[in-house]
Amino acid sequence: MSFEFLTESEILMSNNGITSVYRDDSVRIGETVVGKGVFAESSCPANAVIGEITGDIVTNCPDGSSYSFEIDDRTQLEPHAPFRYLNHSCEPNCEFDWFDEHGTNGNVAPLYLIALRDIWPGEELTIDYNWPAIAAIPCHCSAASCRGWIVSLDELDSLDRTREDHRSK
Repeated sequence: MSFEFLTESEILMSNNGITSVYRDDSVRIGETVVGKGVFAESSCPANAVIGEITGDIVTNCPDGSSYSFEIDDRTQLEPHAPFRYLNHSCEPNCEFDWFDEHGTNGNVAPLYLIALRDIWPGEELTIDYNWPAIAAIPCHCSAASCRGWIVSLDELDSLDRTREDHRSK
């Protein structure tokens, strides 16, 4: 079986909305050196929509689980499986995208997982967590351009200064 791919324009033109572009046989949850991960079961072309990220919206919760991510200052998404197990890479092969930032009827807009490049069967699907420096932890992604920390590239210099200040005390 293969992914059922949709392009961004197909999603934008959909009158009934996308409830799920992911099929049970298109990805699998497997073990990695850092715990669970999500793996492609078949090839996937660059820029394809792999699936919709579904989950529970949590508000006014300062710290979500290790799987949640921030939608805005007061709102987090606690994703459901399989995509709750997406791991970080400093050279990710996927990213999240909201094609409609506002959603409809006051709901949060659908969030999709998009392939950044061609993905091969058995390959782990990864994203860049882009965490702030204050939340950075050591990275074990083994990418050629690994930053050494799970941190936003924009905050890497800030992290280095914070670590230097801490060492000098």
